[in-house]
Amino acid sequence: MLAERRRYPRFPVQKQASVVVTGGDISLPYHLIDISEGGMAFCYLNASPLPLTDSQMDIYLDKELHVGRLTITVVGDHKLASDFIPTRHCSVRFGTLTPAQHQQLQAFIRCQTQALQ
Repeated sequence: MLAERRRYPRFPVQKQASVVVTGGDISLPYHLIDISEGGMAFCYLNASPLPLTDSQMDIYLDKELHVGRLTITVVGDHKLASDFIPTRHCSVRFGTLTPAQHQQLQAFIRCQTQALQ
């Protein structure tokens, strides 16, 4: 069994939440799977990995922006087993957060995930 390397535990998102690349040509919403104070994972439909070098992402819930302009670094992106539609799973780590982003992220995790209270 591999040792957990994450600094913060990840929590599954309770509602349909999405993430979107801030600006640029890639503006499709991607399905948020889980999130922590240090990063998040999402799924998307594509045969190839997204070009997310030096990107920023926004977190939305019901079309409402909750946390914006999070600097990210991709730590993993792999194809999921699928016979019909090419689906990928991407894990990202957050860069340095502003105090406002950190507060918004904590509120999102507290209210919209299955975090242990």
